[in-house]
Amino acid sequence: MVFTEDDTNLESADRKASLNDDIPDKFSGWGLLSLIGCFLFNVNAWGLVNAYALYLQAYINDDLFPNPNKLEFAAIGGFLFGGGIIFGPFINYLVGVLGMKTVILLGTVIQFVGGLLASFCTKIWQLYCTQGILQGIGTGLIVIPTIIIIPQWFKEGHDGKRNYAMGITCAGAGIGGIVYNVGMEPILRHNSWRWALRTQTIMAAVMNILSIFLIRTRSKNIKPIYKFYDKVVYRTVGIQMMMVWEIFTMLGYMTLMYNLGDFTRSLGYGNKEASVVATMVSVGIVYGRPVIGRIADYIGPIHASILASWFVSLFSFAMWISCKNYATAIVFALFVGSLMGTIWLTMATINAEIIGLRKFGIGMSMSWIAVGGTGLVSPVIGMALKGDGPTNRIQYQHPAIFVGLCYFGAGLSLCILRGWIIARNKHADNCDTEDERLRVKVSIHDAIIEMLKFKVEQKLLFTWGQCFT
Repeated sequence: MVFTEDDTNLESADRKASLNDDIPDKFSGWGLLSLIGCFLFNVNAWGLVNAYALYLQAYINDDLFPNPNKLEFAAIGGFLFGGGIIFGPFINYLVGVLGMKTVILLGTVIQFVGGLLASFCTKIWQLYCTQGILQGIGTGLIVIPTIIIIPQWFKEGHDGKRNYAMGITCAGAGIGGIVYNVGMEPILRHNSWRWALRTQTIMAAVMNILSIFLIRTRSKNIKPIYKFYDKVVYRTVGIQMMMVWEIFTMLGYMTLMYNLGDFTRSLGYGNKEASVVATMVSVGIVYGRPVIGRIADYIGPIHASILASWFVSLFSFAMWISCKNYATAIVFALFVGSLMGTIWLTMATINAEIIGLRKFGIGMSMSWIAVGGTGLVSPVIGMALKGDGPTNRIQYQHPAIFVGLCYFGAGLSLCILRGWIIARNKHADNCDTEDERLRVKVSIHDAIIEMLKFKVEQKLLFTWGQCFT
C-alpha cells in the first residue's frame, strides 16, 4: 500500500499497473462462470464447516455418544476446519502436478466419503476420522486450489473489482451456512443427525461436481509457480506479519462461530432458537462480505480489514458480554457475521500485494498453515474457556473477552503490515518484476516507523496501480 507523496511514486505505480493490464475484470464470460463456480465451492465447503455448529449442539446436549466430552467434540470441529488446509504447501504443489480440477475432484470424493461414513459412526473416535479428518482433507483439497481463480480474472484497486468479486464468492459460505443449518435442523429433529449428515453430504457432492465444469483459470497467461518451498517467500517479513494477523483472527473467528449457538442455550432457549442465532451469522456473511469487498476496492483491503477487526472487537466487549436475551443475540450475530470473516475475502488480495500472482500459491500456502493450524486448536480453546457449573450466560464471559482481544490484536498486526508494505514499496520504486520486489529487504523496525507516520495524501488514499500486482 503506497500513499501518493510525489510524482515518482505515481510513475512507479503506472509501471507496475501495466503488469496486469491483460486481466479481463468483467462479470461476463468465463470470468462470471468461474465466479459462480467459486461461489458454489464456498457454499459446499465452508457451508459444511459452519453447519458443524448444529451437530456440535446435538453431540453435546443429546447424549448421542457414550461418555461425551465437550472438548472432544470441539476438536472434531477443529479437524473439520483445519485438518486439510494446514497442508496448504503440499496441496499447492499437487495442483501443479495433477491440475486444479483433478485435485478439486479428489477433494469432492474424499469429502463425500467422509460425510457418508460419519453418518454410520457409533463412537467418538470414528467421528474424528470421518467428519473430522476425512471431511477436513476434502475441504482443503477444494478450497485451496480455487483461491487463485478470482485474482486471475479481476483487477485490484479503485477501478477494479477484485475485492468485490472475492466478497461475492465468500458470501457463498453464508448461503451454505443458512442452507445446511436451517435445512438440516428439521431433518435432524424429526429423523436423526445421521440422515441430516447424509443429506447434506449428497447435496454438497452434486453441487461441487457441477462447479468443476464452471471454473477456468488463466494460468497460461500468468504462468504461476507451484513449489513446495520457496526461501524468498517464506522469509518475507510481510508474509510473516500476515500470518500473525491470520492467527489472531482465526482464534476469535472459530470461538465465535462454534459457541454462539450454545451461548443462546445458556440464555434459557432451546435448539430452535440456538439454530436461528447460529444461522444469523451466515445471514451476516451473505450481505456483509460483498459490501466489505466493495469498500475494500475503494479504501484498500488492509484498511477494510483493520476496521472490520476492531468493530468485531468492540461488539464482543459491548454486546456479547452484556447479552441477556434472544433479540440481542440475533442482532449481535448479524453484526459480527457481516464482519468477522473479512479475512476470507481480503486474505487473497493482501497476499497478492505482498507476493504477486506468479508465486501467489506459495504465499497462500503460508497463510493456510497459519489458518489451518489455528483452526485445529481454536475450537478447543473456545470450549475450554467456557465456565463450568450450571448453564448460565456468565459462562461465556471469558470467551467473549478472548474474542475481543484476538480481533483487537488482528487489527494491530495489520497496522504493522500496512507500514511494512509502504516501506517495501518505497524501496522497490525501481523494481520492474515481482521477483525483484520480493527480494527487497524491509525490517519490522522500518514497518513500525511507517505505521506511526500514518501520512495520508488528501486526493488519493493510496496509489491503486501499485497495489495487488
